[in-house]
Amino acid sequence: MVSLEKNPTNVCYHCGLTADTQPIHSQDGKLFCCQGCLGAFRLIHGFGLASYYDRRSQGIVGMVVDAEKEKEVNAYDDPEFQKERVRDLPGGIKEAHLLLDGIHCAACVWLNEQILRRVPGVVDAQVNFANFRAIVRWDPEQTSLSQLILALGRVGYKAYPYDQAKVEQVNRNRDRALLGRLGVAAFGAANIMFIAVALYAGTFQGMAPSYRSFFHWVSLIVAMPVFFYSGSLFFQGAWRGLKAGHLTMDFSISLGAAVTFTASVVATILGSEKVYFDSVTVFIFVLLLGRYLESIARSKAAGAAERLTGFQPDTAQVIRNGQEQRIVLSEVRVDDEVVVRPGERIAVDGWVIQGQTTVDESMLTGETVPVVKFPGSTVAGGTVNVDGAIHVRVRRIGAETTMARIIAAVVAAQSGRNVIHTLADRIAGWFVAAVTLLAGITFTLWWYWDPTQALDNAVSLLIITCPCALGLATPAAMLVACGVATRMGVLIRDPDSLERLTKVRQVVLDKTGVVTEGKPKVTQYVPAPTAGIDRRQLLTKAASVERYSEHPLGRAVVRAFEEEHWGPFPDATRVKNQPGLGLAAWIDGHEIRVGRIEFVLGDNPDPAIFPPTFHTQQPTTWIACAEDGRFLGWLGLEDCVKSDARETVQFLKEKGMIVTLLSGDQQAAVTWTAAHIGAHAAIGGVLPETKSHVIATMQADGTRVVMVGDGINDAPALALADVGMAVASASDLSVQSSDMIILNPGLTPVTFTFTLAWATMRVIRGNLLFSLGYNALTIPLAMAGLVNPIVAAIAMPISSLVVVANALRLQRMVPTP
Repeated sequence: MVSLEKNPTNVCYHCGLTADTQPIHSQDGKLFCCQGCLGAFRLIHGFGLASYYDRRSQGIVGMVVDAEKEKEVNAYDDPEFQKERVRDLPGGIKEAHLLLDGIHCAACVWLNEQILRRVPGVVDAQVNFANFRAIVRWDPEQTSLSQLILALGRVGYKAYPYDQAKVEQVNRNRDRALLGRLGVAAFGAANIMFIAVALYAGTFQGMAPSYRSFFHWVSLIVAMPVFFYSGSLFFQGAWRGLKAGHLTMDFSISLGAAVTFTASVVATILGSEKVYFDSVTVFIFVLLLGRYLESIARSKAAGAAERLTGFQPDTAQVIRNGQEQRIVLSEVRVDDEVVVRPGERIAVDGWVIQGQTTVDESMLTGETVPVVKFPGSTVAGGTVNVDGAIHVRVRRIGAETTMARIIAAVVAAQSGRNVIHTLADRIAGWFVAAVTLLAGITFTLWWYWDPTQALDNAVSLLIITCPCALGLATPAAMLVACGVATRMGVLIRDPDSLERLTKVRQVVLDKTGVVTEGKPKVTQYVPAPTAGIDRRQLLTKAASVERYSEHPLGRAVVRAFEEEHWGPFPDATRVKNQPGLGLAAWIDGHEIRVGRIEFVLGDNPDPAIFPPTFHTQQPTTWIACAEDGRFLGWLGLEDCVKSDARETVQFLKEKGMIVTLLSGDQQAAVTWTAAHIGAHAAIGGVLPETKSHVIATMQADGTRVVMVGDGINDAPALALADVGMAVASASDLSVQSSDMIILNPGLTPVTFTFTLAWATMRVIRGNLLFSLGYNALTIPLAMAGLVNPIVAAIAMPISSLVVVANALRLQRMVPTP
């Protein structure tokens, strides 16, 4: 219970009168509201939840809650329960993540944020539109976790402390319930449409009253489950909006459906010819179909950050008291010594104290070439130890590790980037209020002029101005755009991102895997002049040794040999791997060494043997090869730039956008690649959290930014960017943090997506103008009695068909890439 100002007298805080009958008390026995004011506030703000004002300070001082409900969630305030679920922030503020159940659309997200922010003591509340996770910060001196959950519950939303198992259960239940509603609506709409064909034909060609009445009653029976069960989703959303004091599109939809259905029921009972069951059922079915498709997409996005835990081992091998023992990761402490064997994932952040190896850090930097690690080098949890055993001194654990910071960055970025208040929904509140008022005026005027036409004209106005076209203006265009994009190799996970894409002025491209192919390839062969061998002999000797390596560079050499189809590898024996340096093996009685030049020839090689581009900025990795100490030559490997990268950058520049190349690779390599493709700027050597900081800096002046990435290291930046694009080869987290996925190879789909976004916004604006113009034209006609309900029922779906037909033009408006 929220703490209240002491009130020793029976004076109501709101009205200032003495409460002499059945006063309402807080748990500490202090009177704070009389029954009269409580009843009034419950009527205004919803049963069980009432905000009220101190008559002296005019500020919210408390909240009326149901005692039974408070007991149910009281356990959430237990310190032991909160130990793993609530964070302590500076200034005494607490933070918790809540899972919200009952959310069906963007407007619900906005309502939940507003409800939480109205609770006294709440500092901030943000809801993740991707998985409906709420991040709430509050002052424990003014409110509690249970009060936050109760505040949402009173309006009809269920909230739980965030738990991944609960997320999966809630998603399954929501999708199952939605699919059931969709199935009922589909069955009812299909059958009623068959009956409607006969009724429409009978209206113009004649039908016996007994048959018409029979069809009406059958339609009513079939429509009832659609209206009361399938349509309840919209009715619940409308009621929640009303409780929070807002008119949403759900209210507009519910009003139109309710009036149309009620008029049809009355007509059926009275034996009238005018019923509209077909319009009601089809309307509900189409909207439910859109909600279901959106729900499936949201379910796939839910828990993206939690999937990162798969990159971190559950256990670690530590040395304690001189003995190796495997313990669970939560028991590892700072300064522990952890043993990591070849092929294992490193479990903690720390530095190497013994051994030498190469570590695959592609999940952090995006670069495919492993990094050499030796005593004193730092390593990060989640990265892979490639080829040597090492001992690591633990430096960071828990929430301070690199992996934990990446997860936190993804969650925070997604929660701060909600598209929750579309243009159609902003219009809906005024639209519904205006139409309702006009319908009442129409009924009143016609009641005095011709009572027999009053109801028909009012119903005609509500039907013909039903927000079908307005409600479909944006979803129809987005649905078609998503279909067109999929056929062209772009999967759009968040349709709202198309609108944001049209406002982008800064494009950030990751280097490895986006601008480049993402895997090394042998591009240069430099046999030593004194070796007397050719390209084939050099590659054969190097590949015969490298086939025993797990290093990406070694695998690239082997692929180059296999692509030549020169036959089997020569047999090698006595293979020895020197982690971070290279490999040695004996072939036909000769020792072949392949790897770094200091490993192949020693510490002081002759400078004359280096290739001309060895010390340039061109991003080429050189592998040396020698036989019995005699230098044989060089193999040059590069991560090649994609063939359409330069063309894509040129297109973006012509559209007035600034293109930046961003990478965890060395600055010299990034600068060379940026110059090669024509990008405006190059930023290299950045870590995952640094990438998101770069994006935030670009956004600081209001610039809209699109990020194209692929690695786990790109996930925070993809989530924070106004639009995130992930290539098909991207990591799971990057895909789940993005708004769009590029399925086809190359960067041409990026230019196509921009073109599609611009065309989609033109179609949406056209749809909105048509729907508003349609209503502006039909409202005066309906008020004047020039439109009867039958014509209104026909005109309503026609207006929706026009909107859908206009959206279908996108299939021809956007050129194929």
